[in-house]
Amino acid sequence: MAFCAYCGTEVQDARYLCLNCGNPVSGAPRAAVPAPTSKAPIIIILLVVAIPLVIAFLGIIAAIAIPNFVTAVQRSKQKRTQADIRSISTATEAYAVDHKVYPRATGMSSLAPELEPTYIKHVPLVDGWGHPFRYECWSKEGGDDCDAYAFGSSARDGRWEHDALRDYEGDHSTTNFDCDIIFMNGTFVEYPEGISRF
Repeated sequence: MAFCAYCGTEVQDARYLCLNCGNPVSGAPRAAVPAPTSKAPIIIILLVVAIPLVIAFLGIIAAIAIPNFVTAVQRSKQKRTQADIRSISTATEAYAVDHKVYPRATGMSSLAPELEPTYIKHVPLVDGWGHPFRYECWSKEGGDDCDAYAFGSSARDGRWEHDALRDYEGDHSTTNFDCDIIFMNGTFVEYPEGISRF
């Protein structure tokens, strides 16, 4: 029979802990109990290091994403404007097939009744930026009948680069969102780069 070296209680096996006091029966030193540690300093260190890193990461993401988002919004307004101009010009060409001349109108408000609803259900009056479209027709020979036409959008800035749409010449693509978008006699003569001019 064995006895606990700490409390003197009789035990069956000297290799285990005493059921009475919980100490080693053999009298071996008690196991050291680690002192409780505080996790507060670790949390503070993590917060001091992590918060600035998270803020810096979000700043980098914002610096990349916001300009790309703004560019995408402007490009979508350009595409919508070009699509609307194509729709109006298709209706104008259909009108010319039936009447042998382009509609003689002084602007979009007087053009709309000529085209609606026979050639187009609804004539868009404003571009993607909310600025009014412009329509002009003229005679190449100086007569009364219109045998040439142009549609235009003043684009993002809302300012026209020329007084008359017929003053725009050539094939001019641009990456500037402020440059006018001009469609003349079946083709774009001033248009956003990377977008079809026909």
